[in-house]
Amino acid sequence: WEVAWRGEADPRLVEAWRLPEAARIDEMLLRNPGTDRGFVRLVRITGAPQQQIRSNGQTWETGGIFDLNVRVTDVPARFAELQARDWQGYADPIRFTFGPFVVREWLGRGPDGVVFALIQREQPPLEGWPLIRGFSRSFNSTQIVRDLAASLDFYVGLLGFQVYVETEGPSPEPGPNVLGLPYELAATVSRHTVIVDPAGANEGSVELIEFDGLSGRDFAERARPPNLGVLALRFPVDDVPALAKRLADRNWPLEARSRLALPPYGEVELLALRGPNGEWLEFFEAAGSD
Repeated sequence: WEVAWRGEADPRLVEAWRLPEAARIDEMLLRNPGTDRGFVRLVRITGAPQQQIRSNGQTWETGGIFDLNVRVTDVPARFAELQARDWQGYADPIRFTFGPFVVREWLGRGPDGVVFALIQREQPPLEGWPLIRGFSRSFNSTQIVRDLAASLDFYVGLLGFQVYVETEGPSPEPGPNVLGLPYELAATVSRHTVIVDPAGANEGSVELIEFDGLSGRDFAERARPPNLGVLALRFPVDDVPALAKRLADRNWPLEARSRLALPPYGEVELLALRGPNGEWLEFFEAAGSD
């Protein structure tokens, strides 16, 4: 990856995020070389109390954003490299079938509780990804949800996302699994997974997982600035006012609506809201001249 931009965020973001007036936000924008999407923006907030959003969270515990997904060409090698840097996870890398795909995957947890899913597609062969150097761009993000139907109504019914893939059921037999479930539970606890995407692809998608029969803490209330972890997902849109009206028609509350500078996009109109599981979402478009 390369650094695309670094510096102090626009102070108007402090207001949009409802931080103390004296708070400061510093950012580093990272991108996979040669790509124009799937960026990761590292954010450091000073002058405001913080806690981890999903502190020591388990894979079945709900609320907020669970992970970011990247593609790799060699999961075992990347696993070894990250483990040498003191990253931990829920299980060692595993090969399994997910819907129409055969993959190798590892969920790695690093500083501030940030989780990356490292995914290596084996079958069918991955096409259209010529620029995988180490980690690819981020292409998917997972949420563990309390009510899958409510989340689908929000993403598909309200925001207009499309279903990309859907699976349901437990593991086919007891044994190792990517989620780190006890072997016997993996074969009895059903997981209903739906991946939704603005264009029905897998290029900025949201993966929703509901567990049947497992419960734990819910992190929804913590899933907001200035807390630590995977804080937010940002989506470019063509018409922020139209989206705001659609949300208002459904009485969906906004967290912020602001105009600010957002490198590398320049001045933008930005709209922030929280989804059904507390996830912080932002939508932006280039601002017109006054």
